[in-house]
Amino acid sequence: MIVKKGMILKPRPFSTITGTFKHFNYLLLTKIMEVRSISPEQQLQLDKVVPSENRGTLYYPCQVTLTDGTIIDNVYIMEHQSYLRSWVIMPDVDRGKQHILIENVLDIRDSPNRLPVKFANELYKAGESGMGYIIFKILYDNGSTMDTSTGNAVDFVPSPDGLTTKNIVDVLPHRGSRENFVRPLGYYWCLYKKKRNRGWF
Repeated sequence: MIVKKGMILKPRPFSTITGTFKHFNYLLLTKIMEVRSISPEQQLQLDKVVPSENRGTLYYPCQVTLTDGTIIDNVYIMEHQSYLRSWVIMPDVDRGKQHILIENVLDIRDSPNRLPVKFANELYKAGESGMGYIIFKILYDNGSTMDTSTGNAVDFVPSPDGLTTKNIVDVLPHRGSRENFVRPLGYYWCLYKKKRNRGWF
């Protein structure tokens, strides 16, 4: 096959790729998103969001308004090199991830669905419950509890009827049912480059 400029080749299924070249081969056949610099206004808004932290990586669980007026409640905004150190593969290449572009973001603020930062940090510190997942029990101020399971990003959690994340009083890492749990909320990734001294890119 002759590969021409602009062509996007379909990657082979993961099941047919083995060995240490699995992700490398996948990336070679996939167009990767361009990551642009965060604007000064966006940076000011992001600075108002207190990040959670996992082994030195900062996670900003945000609600964003896009330039077309769409509001998305659950978005991780991260500096792209920091993201790659933790997740290795860009979100547009990873079939399990959704993403939006920083240039399409108009407003940034705290997500209404984020765990209080101290509890998120506690879960990150406790580490995985198993390969690629974290199980934990959430305790609420009315005495009720909820078991949930997430991947390696824990900040966005569902809430029982009549309660919000503001009602959470504690979390118990690695506690809770591995069969009867509430599924986590979906979320997007939004990556940015640090602003340079000149220009926007």
